[in-house]
Parts: sequence; C-alpha cells; structure tokens
Amino acid sequence: MKAILLLPFLTCAVLCSKDKFSEELYIRQTPTGHVYTHFRFNTLWDTDIRELDRPRHFSLFPRTLGDILTAFSVQEVKLSLTQGIWWYEKWGYPIEGAPPGGLVIARFLPSVRDVDEAWVGLTSALAGLLCASLNKLDQTEAIQPVHSFSNEGLVGEGFSSNSSLLRYGLLPRENLCTENLTPWKKLLPCKSKRGLATLLNSAHLQKFSTFFSLALQIRPVCTGEGCSEPAVELKQSVSVVFDPVIMNKKSDNVDWSFKQMFGIGLTPFCPLAEQSSVFVDITDARYQLDPEPQRVLDHGIGMPKKIAVYDVKTFADDQIRNVIARHSKPFVYGIVKSPPVLISRHVVGTGQEKGGIVTTIRNSCSSSLTAVYLDLIPWYLRVYLHTLRIETNGKAVRPVQVVYRPGRDRVQPYHLELVLNLPPRSSTTIKIDTEYSVLRWTEYPPDANHGFYIGAAVLTTRLPKDSLANLTSTARESWSLSHMFWGNPDVDPVVNIFTETLLVTMPTPDFSMPYNVICLACTVAALAFGPIHNITTKNLVLAPPEEEEKSLLGKLLSPLLGILYSLIGRGKKKESTSAEKTEEKTEKSD
Repeated sequence: MKAILLLPFLTCAVLCSKDKFSEELYIRQTPTGHVYTHFRFNTLWDTDIRELDRPRHFSLFPRTLGDILTAFSVQEVKLSLTQGIWWYEKWGYPIEGAPPGGLVIARFLPSVRDVDEAWVGLTSALAGLLCASLNKLDQTEAIQPVHSFSNEGLVGEGFSSNSSLLRYGLLPRENLCTENLTPWKKLLPCKSKRGLATLLNSAHLQKFSTFFSLALQIRPVCTGEGCSEPAVELKQSVSVVFDPVIMNKKSDNVDWSFKQMFGIGLTPFCPLAEQSSVFVDITDARYQLDPEPQRVLDHGIGMPKKIAVYDVKTFADDQIRNVIARHSKPFVYGIVKSPPVLISRHVVGTGQEKGGIVTTIRNSCSSSLTAVYLDLIPWYLRVYLHTLRIETNGKAVRPVQVVYRPGRDRVQPYHLELVLNLPPRSSTTIKIDTEYSVLRWTEYPPDANHGFYIGAAVLTTRLPKDSLANLTSTARESWSLSHMFWGNPDVDPVVNIFTETLLVTMPTPDFSMPYNVICLACTVAALAFGPIHNITTKNLVLAPPEEEEKSLLGKLLSPLLGILYSLIGRGKKKESTSAEKTEEKTEKSD
C-alpha cells in the first residue's frame, strides 16, 4: 500500500526535474564484413559540478557517481575497459576510441587539496564501483599530460584547464569480463530491464565479438542560454565488433540480425528515456534491412552518408522486433580503403638487456598536420632521451616541442610527449632505445615468462575537412547521436588514435630452481629424519621371538600365516607317514 502511494510522487519527481536521459544505438558494417555496434546512453544532471558539496537530488543520475565526484573534486573523468584491438586500417575510425586494457583520464577542480591523493582515491572508488583492478593506477602508473587530452566540457571561472590538474593512467593487462558489465548496467536509470540495455547480453557479446569495449565519461556542460545554467553530462557507451562469419559459420555469408548478435530483438523502450533510436549506416550497403527503416537521413557534407533510423518508441512499443540484414549475393572481400592517418608501434632488439621501440606514423592527407604523440612507459623499461631519433621519409627532423620526464624506479613512469609536424603523404618514424631493468623476485607476475605488457601510445591530431570519409564524430556541445545525425552540426574532427600494446620479455630468473631445491631438501630431510629419530628416542633390547611386538600388518597377517603353516605341517606329516609305511613293507619282505 505504501509503494502504491509513493509511486505518483516518484513519477512526478522524475518528470518535474530537468534531468534527461537518452539511449541510442549505431550500427555500421565495415568493408571486411565485420559489424560495428556502438551503444550510447546519455544522462543529463541539472546541477553545477562546482557545487556538489551542497545537498542534491538524484532522479536519473546515479548517486554513487555523484558521491565520487563530490568526494574527490572531479571536474572530468573518462574510464574505459577494452578487450581486443581496434584495427584502424580495416574498420576505419571508431566513434569513440579506446586502447586495449584499462584507461582512466581525470581532470580535477581547482579546489582540490592534493591532486595525487585525489587520483588514488578516485581510481580506488572506480575500481570498487566496476569490479576492476583500477586501484593499481597509483603514482607509479600515471603521468601528467601537457598537450594531450584537452578539456571536453566547460572552461571558465571555477574550472581547471591547467595540465597540473590532469592525470592519465593505463593498465594494459586489465581484462573486460561480465563482472564489469553487470555493475556498469546498474548505473542506467532502467538498469537492464527495459530499453536498449536489454541487448547487452554478456554471453553473446563474449562469444561472437572480436572487439569489446566499455566506457564511462563525465563532463560539465551548458544547458541555458548564454551558459547560465551549468549541468553534468554522463555518457555510458559500449562498442562491440561482431564477425558474421563466425555467427553464420560460412566464409561468404555476412548476414546479421539483432537476435544473432545479442540473443534477443529490440524490446520496448525505457520509459525514462526522452529518445530511444537505432541508427544503421547503409552508405554503399550491399544488403537490405527487414523490416525497412522508418526513415533515411543524409548525414554529412559533400558526399553525405545514408543513415537508416528506427524509433524504438514506435517500432517496438509493445513487442520484441528483430531487424535482419540480408545480402542478395555472396560477400566478396575487396580492397579496403585505409584511414588518412595511421600509427603503429613495435619492439626491436634481441636479448634481455637492451632493446628499442619504433613508432611509425603515416599521413595520407593532401595537407600537413600537427600531431601530438604521447607515450607512457613503465619505470622498469628505462628510456634515454639522447637516443631519440625522428625521421620523415628517411630524413632526420626535429619535433616542434618535446616533453620528457624521466622515470624513477618504483616511483614514477617515463613520460614522452612530442609535438610533430607531419608533411602531406609522408611516413614519420620515431625510434628510441630502451634498457631492461632487473626486478625484485616479488615484482614479477605469476606468468613471469610470458612477458610484461607496455600500454598503448596515443596520437592526437585534427583531420582536414577533405579527409573525413572514415570519421563519425559527435559535436562538442552534445554527445547525443541524434543531435549529430538530425542536426548535422559542425564537428571538430579531433581524433585520438591508439597503438597496439607491446609485449616485452624482461630478464627473468629461473623460478623453477627454488622449487627443485626445496623438493630435494625436503626429501633428504624426510629420509634422514626417520632413522635419526629412531636411534635417538628408542632403546635396542633383545627379545625372544614369542615376545616380539608385532606391527599392525603383522597382526593382520599372523592368522593367515598360521593357517598356511598348519597346512604345510599336515602335508609334511602325511609324507612322513607314507614314507614310514613303505619302509615297514620293505623290512617285512626282507
């Protein structure tokens, strides 16, 4: 009865507040046949992030995140957990890039007391919230970028834009599992009971995906005219790349459907969502959608993209609907056009003493670009600035600016940040020598011989307007996909391109030798302990056979031995009697 009475008041509190929530899904099939799906859930909280210490109401925004922002004076934060590698040369640019493993970027308010303490507390709180190992991102795993990762939200009085309040950390070994996805879905207003979140079935995502990324980002934004009413925007996103060949078990069949990818079709929308839409990129598509989309939009300038739109509120209002993409002909793999800017990185050198890291940046644009290269290298991989060599098309060049902060053993990592000028249609190579440290035996992971992972480097640049064919990016004023596709706003084409993670073999001791020594020592001690203990604790006394104390085995075998001896004795008596009888007969005959 109390729940029934409280329901109208709760509904009124949600409807009367200025908080907003939207859920969107973007689908694009790549030239290689893979299906890229991007979920985006945006929550707008009508409050000023600079005044979170005052009492606030939480209607749609999760209170756990609000308490974390308040406790550690956070202005902006971005978190991502990724399983797999995004192949830029095959799939193009994603809507939201992320490196393999874990990533945390945080910018704190000027009112923070101690940035390092706030960073440690923030990562520990996020680790407990998402059941991840983000608490390992202490000062030994984080750096302070100077030119990378500029402000995503508001800048002005009471907000920080100084790099001294920015922290960046990587965990390349962190895996993305169901235990991370479940608490992430609980932050949504409808949880995973209604709306597009019902499609996030962990069993199907883990089984058929080749790339799986989960992200969470918070920033301050404007809602009123003249930015008179600041607000807080929360973006929760999931990016998954499926391989239809694995789902269909045929190399030339790349058909896909919602039920194949997610295990269920489109369900009714979340009642708390203002927008619930599905966008399918059908530009140059060789398939037909069944059922047909409700509307087709032209997105972009010049050669616009074709975007099919499904409004979940009217498309799946009272039932579960499945969307199927069927190809009329078998899929033929052709030439894939790569993005205009690519970056790759690999390790060189032999042995376990010295090596090097080589990074290659390729600019295919018709104009020169200014890019920022950021690399976070662990302290146990020593890097020397005098070995840095930069070449463009085989000629040595100098960077525009260099930021180098040497690492300290077990205190802080190495920080290398370069501002580069990339000529048009050029290839730039960055080489730097490394030296491997000898670690303490307690600092090795359980699989020490597998090697150590080095986090991905990131390249930040602004693409020219004539090279935006592979880019799908949201506007700065709103993270909503509907605002991007329906409004066609001017997009700032700044991209963050992440490299692969590196696997380095460090000098590793033979951990099997202590095990062998322990086994041998224990065996020798066990063999020597028994006789020595008996000699020192027992007296040797002569005893007649009938008084000899028998062991448990002797007691068990004595009845059997008695029976055996009696049978043997009877046999001997029979033989002796028969022998005596034969002797008597011979005497009588004589």
